[in-house]
Amino acid sequence: YEDDIIWDKRENCHIFWHFMKLKNDLINIFCFNYSFVPYTARLIKFVFFFHFLFYLETLCIGQKYYFNKYYSDEEIIETSGIESYPKLIKINKRKIKRKLKNLDLIEDIDIKLKLNGVIKINVIEKKILYYDRATELYILSDENKISLNNISGIPTLINYIPSDIEIKFIKNFKKIDTDIIALVSEIEYDKSAYDNERFLLTMNDGNEVYINIGRMNLLNKYIEIVKKLNNKKGILYLDSGNYFEIKEK
Repeated sequence: YEDDIIWDKRENCHIFWHFMKLKNDLINIFCFNYSFVPYTARLIKFVFFFHFLFYLETLCIGQKYYFNKYYSDEEIIETSGIESYPKLIKINKRKIKRKLKNLDLIEDIDIKLKLNGVIKINVIEKKILYYDRATELYILSDENKISLNNISGIPTLINYIPSDIEIKFIKNFKKIDTDIIALVSEIEYDKSAYDNERFLLTMNDGNEVYINIGRMNLLNKYIEIVKKLNNKKGILYLDSGNYFEIKEK
């Protein structure tokens, strides 16, 4: 990603350097410099170069997604306003980014234009962390709460969380791998006498997990832990002690 950004800057510098040489060439020509022949040749090259840019058409639009894919290729292209495959010289990257930022689940966009007629739109989407049953809203990794149409593979919060606890929960839960979040069926705020940041997670595989905000990162090891349980079902206490209690049949 950083290499792409550096390469863009180099390209810009490269074009700026040619522009400055062109300006100096024009000065030499109009000042009746008798050695203007090589400058004229360079000027002709630039005329052809900009003529080429003006007629260069978009031939391909590529996309790369990070995290979950909530938007289709068609939605991204139509929202960008480039569905008619315009000439590259008419494409305004800032304008495209501004349009895409209006989509609720877009976190970041990177756009590359190439002289072979390719536009690359790299889209980073926000994580949907869970669905709040009480408010009927989806909570995102940027702490925003929005209304969406039936998103599958997302946990459901089944009770109320105090706002200060919820902010801490979101900041830590968004660090959990998307694949692990998809394994969680329900989230219940379940404070104890000694821990007011404790939660009970009901997993899709039939297990239950006690976790608190301070030890939330242990959830990323859930699959590794479960493999050692020999397919037994029970309650996993990750909030303290890291022990497993087998459920009675």
